[in-house]
Amino acid sequence: MVAPINNSVNKKVLKLLPQEKKGKYLFNGSFVSTRTALDKLGSEVIAAAYIILLKKVKEKGGLDYLQVFEIDGQRLWFIDDVTHVTALLPEDY
Repeated sequence: MVAPINNSVNKKVLKLLPQEKKGKYLFNGSFVSTRTALDKLGSEVIAAAYIILLKKVKEKGGLDYLQVFEIDGQRLWFIDDVTHVTALLPEDY
């Protein structure tokens, strides 16, 4: 799934990469993001990616615990550990 963000500040294309495994994670725990992800991508981009992710969860009835977006060559991970959903960059792991 690919979605553009177009506003005066950000012109980004968010691409949800294919998942490696099937899963039943719903990504509905408390949402947090690392400072590095926020600094590099911004809260608007991360929120847009999370909305795309939630639409995909609804469509599929659940996903693998790790979902990966590509945003202008930068990878953004979402990890669902059941109680929390964390948005982070690979180097944050």
